[in-house]
Amino acid sequence: MSPLPVLQNGRAKPPAAGPDAFLPTTPDEVRARGWSALDVLLVTGDAYVDHPSFGAAVIGRVLEAQGYKVGIVAQPDWRSTADVSRMGRPRLFVGITSGAMDSMVNHYTAHKRRRSDDAYTPHATAGKRPDRAATVYARLCREAFGPTTPIVLGGIEASLRRIAQYDYWDDRVLPSVLVPSGADLLVYGQGEKPVLEIARRLASGEDICGLVDVPGTALAVPDLALAMLEGRARKTLELPAYEEIALDKRRFAEFSRLYHLEHNGENARVLVQRHGRGERARYVVVNEPMAAPSTEELDRIAELPYVREAHPSYRGAHIPALEQIRWSIQILRGCAAGCAFCCITEHQGRDIASRSEASVLRELATLASKENFRGTITDVGGATANMWGMRCTDAGAHAVCRRASCVYPTVCKFFAVDHGPLVDLYEKARKVKGVKHLFVGSGVRYDLAQADTKNGARYLKTLVQHHVSGQLKVAPEHVCEPVLKLMKKPGVSSFEKLRKDFERYSREAGKEQYLVPYFISSHPGASLEQAAELMEYLQDNRWKPQQVQDFMPTPMTLASDMYFSGYHPMTGEPVHVTRDMEEKRMQKALLRWGDPANRPLIEKALRKLGRLRPGERLGPGMRPARGAPKRRGPGQGSGDGPRRRGGA
Repeated sequence: MSPLPVLQNGRAKPPAAGPDAFLPTTPDEVRARGWSALDVLLVTGDAYVDHPSFGAAVIGRVLEAQGYKVGIVAQPDWRSTADVSRMGRPRLFVGITSGAMDSMVNHYTAHKRRRSDDAYTPHATAGKRPDRAATVYARLCREAFGPTTPIVLGGIEASLRRIAQYDYWDDRVLPSVLVPSGADLLVYGQGEKPVLEIARRLASGEDICGLVDVPGTALAVPDLALAMLEGRARKTLELPAYEEIALDKRRFAEFSRLYHLEHNGENARVLVQRHGRGERARYVVVNEPMAAPSTEELDRIAELPYVREAHPSYRGAHIPALEQIRWSIQILRGCAAGCAFCCITEHQGRDIASRSEASVLRELATLASKENFRGTITDVGGATANMWGMRCTDAGAHAVCRRASCVYPTVCKFFAVDHGPLVDLYEKARKVKGVKHLFVGSGVRYDLAQADTKNGARYLKTLVQHHVSGQLKVAPEHVCEPVLKLMKKPGVSSFEKLRKDFERYSREAGKEQYLVPYFISSHPGASLEQAAELMEYLQDNRWKPQQVQDFMPTPMTLASDMYFSGYHPMTGEPVHVTRDMEEKRMQKALLRWGDPANRPLIEKALRKLGRLRPGERLGPGMRPARGAPKRRGPGQGSGDGPRRRGGA
């Protein structure tokens, strides 16, 4: 397999057109580099921002560093082939991504309402990419370049739709995106290594049909013999067929359990799933995951010559996603937590890939040297900010491990939990010339810090006293234990301990700072009664959340599979699911009790629960009048949530 880009003196080689050059986006820009044609064309649903947080830019720079001629078409008009074909047919392949988000998540709210903006588009203009963007772009490129041009899907939309999956917006099980798109290959997870392997083998003269064994890829074939599974080192696991799981929810839950156990690149089997019957049958083959990048590889990727700006064709237009991450540094990838509702583990993997301290400090110095830098780094983090440097310490245990989480229900004894090196990194980062403020804006897994008996308290104290911008955002998500168990989140006692530590460390630093908790409404297992208990908890603590995430099922997550099937895939036990949109709105309103506009929905919910009598209204503070009845729903009891600490 081709290595990742080689560094010279700690820096990646600049492209031939100079270190400040964007990848070509027009025929004129291709000619300016002295090229007659491209090797690889990348098509993305995001605006072209040449920054290490934008996937198309990363893949383009990685390929460029290996000598490939790469061009980018961003947000093409999908009603015509003119945009995608403007730089001509590429020599090797077309790479397609919907962008940094699944296009349906990008377009619709949890209540299936069309969004009015798009953070990845100039001026946040909505409607610059189609629904099901990966499929639409693949078909468009097939029309533009014909049947012999290899088409490779990648990015999060392709990654989370690599096999059959429940789709919330159609409210049904959809086939692997490989089937409707007609793409030749699909790259899932972190794409740099698979993409380089694909490019290398195609450049050496192999046919795309022969690239059936690349880790981190999936393909669809009409005859399973074409996948050449015989003689492979990995065993094969046949998943229930698409038609079976689309019709039988219990069978779907069994299917979910099977694929959720095949995430470890060291022992995962090759997955096979039949779609269709007879002459129309297609066999989707998902190869084992590609190994996560090493520290050295991740350093090289991060230090490629990104311009770190939007393409000049946008004329300085405001792109919200760029402004959010412009002065941030990604220090790790992957997440070992495996929260049921989160797609990061399903996409980036459970193994943590961490950059070196030296690389992070070099990037920090580079940002601080820019003329428009004003002294504030908005984030030093990743999927979970405090997992930097953490890993499995036992190679033998890792080779056979099938745990879905390294930290839940307890931290694995082989998972190295030491925040000391991260505290040292923060200290060195604060001393970089030009840096006045250095904040951690990514999520923090506070139970992980609490499990670190050696340096956990030191980490939290350092975080609170030096790296909070006034508000520390954390995600307890709920307070009722049965719901937290389904989420795979720590109990409310862990959050309460964080609250006390946060207040104490802030007081010691002489700073007025606030803890901002995030919560999810309508998660599988969460009833209306439990939402009311969470509202009481928020009222007792004088929290009025401005943002509450109503649960949105995203493809391939455990919680989404619970939502569709009504069963917990790992236990087979039934799970309460809220599907009614009116009840979803009521749960969200209960959590956002501080907004007077939510009063009618809150009163309706409390009447439904027997907490308000017919015609009775809420009193001051959005609480029922003293003495109003409280009725527990079926299966609810005093053990389901925290006790209230104050009266009405």
